[in-house]
Amino acid sequence: MSTNKPNKPKSVSWFNGCGGRIGVVIGQTGEYAYIGAALRHDEDADVEYILMYGAKFPLEAARLLAVSKSYEAN
Repeated sequence: MSTNKPNKPKSVSWFNGCGGRIGVVIGQTGEYAYIGAALRHDEDADVEYILMYGAKFPLEAARLLAVSKSYEAN
């Protein structure tokens, strides 16, 4: 499994999918958002995991989604 460039989350959008929750995470930097399944029992841990290992998702499309949680810039 390859990893994405290190990044901090800016926002996440959660959706109920077949078999669990799906998250779309926008990072503080980068050309893409990332999409992945919630595999842990901690929302922030899921966001970090998706940001690190999630599949690339078009950033422009991710910006159109309703934000479930925003993170402060560090």
